[in-house]
Amino acid sequence: MKLTKRVLAILLAGLMTASMAACGGNNTSSTGTEGNSSTGGDSSASEESSNETSETSETGSGEVVTLVVWGQGSADTDDVNEVAEAVSQLTRDSIGVEIEFVRGQDGEQVNLALTSGEQIDLLNYNPVSGGLPSLVRNSYATALDDLVEEYGQGALELIDPIDLESCRIGGVLYSLPNMRDTTWSVGFGYRQDILDELGLEVGESTTFEEFHDILLKVHEAYPDMYAMVPSWAGGGMQIPMPYDPLGDTLGVLENAFDSSTEVVNLYETDTYREFCEMMYQWNQEGLVMPDATTTTENNLLSANGFAIFSNIKPGIEGELSRQNNKDIKVSAVIEPYKHTGVAQGNNFIIPYCAAYPEKAMQLWNLMYTDADISNLFVNGIEGKHWVYANEEKTLITTPEGVESSATGYSVCDWAMPNQQITIPWVGNPEDLWDQLNEFNKSGVASPAQGFTWDSTSMINQITACNNVVSQYDVALRWGTLNPSEALDQFNADLKAAGMDEIIAEKQRQLDEYLASKE
Repeated sequence: MKLTKRVLAILLAGLMTASMAACGGNNTSSTGTEGNSSTGGDSSASEESSNETSETSETGSGEVVTLVVWGQGSADTDDVNEVAEAVSQLTRDSIGVEIEFVRGQDGEQVNLALTSGEQIDLLNYNPVSGGLPSLVRNSYATALDDLVEEYGQGALELIDPIDLESCRIGGVLYSLPNMRDTTWSVGFGYRQDILDELGLEVGESTTFEEFHDILLKVHEAYPDMYAMVPSWAGGGMQIPMPYDPLGDTLGVLENAFDSSTEVVNLYETDTYREFCEMMYQWNQEGLVMPDATTTTENNLLSANGFAIFSNIKPGIEGELSRQNNKDIKVSAVIEPYKHTGVAQGNNFIIPYCAAYPEKAMQLWNLMYTDADISNLFVNGIEGKHWVYANEEKTLITTPEGVESSATGYSVCDWAMPNQQITIPWVGNPEDLWDQLNEFNKSGVASPAQGFTWDSTSMINQITACNNVVSQYDVALRWGTLNPSEALDQFNADLKAAGMDEIIAEKQRQLDEYLASKE
């Protein structure tokens, strides 16, 4: 049986590859992910392989095991290794663990590791298209209830129960939400230096119409500058629409602020059509980067771009400024709201192929509760990657002479379990984490908050619909396709691919979930 499952996993690995995508930009909370099918893993077979390859060493207090941790974001290998050794110095004695740390793996690399049973003891699943539901559906994620009960009480004391519920699927806990923004808001990120030169101002909130006027003035004053650029490569966009994606955006609640629980086709809604019409107009006016949908570049505000669609949260201005080496400010268009995918996205799991799940849970708990360990994972080595910015040690910055984007260890605080026990960077308020907690509490909960749908019976339809979406969606949202010509055909193709069947099944499951909560 082990051999049969392993062969099946390898033969169907390509199916999982299609359902994965690399992490892009600061995609902190994807508006929706596309769930595709992949094969499951054989935990018993992989455990044998993992135990064979896992290194151990002896200390005076007994055996020390090596955990393999896969994080997110780009970083130089030498710097990552240095961080791993610094963490290991703290954990060898406390929990009998040393770590191998890996960052920057893309979806294909995660896929290959999971299908082959390679040892990974903690995995940030940001690159996995379909996210946590896809991992659970394919038996890649370890159930956590017993592990958390025994080894994760420190983390549970910190996590909002509402957010924790979003990480349960079928009543079983498979992940823990990172202590980041679990409320969602979207607007514009823009270069403040350009506005200062033009004597223009943008408030903390704005409208599409108001910001359109700003873009026109920037374009007139700087005709060689791209007024709007992608948030990350390949037409990345934090989508400024207030829908609840219900997991994969194939069937959504059109307005999460509304009490309606009717599941609809996003691409047939007025919200989607009007946004695409607006972007087509902006594109025709020369306000959009011509190759927005195909560029391979990230952090385009550091070059010749003025504005992006950005998620909004306390601290985002500091993040964007460090990434782009510019003074970046933000202005909200969509007010804060909550849906399951926000708290469920960009977290860690203990994969089925973990060699030491109990030790992994102990380390994970420390990443929530130990400030020194969390700071190493988030910010790196003091004196090399960061230094204190003031005598009070309430803010940090990059060492003198080092650009924030060239430290060798980029900060992905949103992708680590608990950024809130680390020290904020210069450019942020000293009470950043208090502000973040207030922001999280301010979000209006979607009527479907906590719902995760099981797409198992719709895999063929989902694959077909995702193929259709990939042909139209990004091009429509960036205004390179005329919605009056393409949108009707887009929806006809979705209907032929099985969108109505997906919506009907998702509606049935949502109705059952809501009835169970009454």
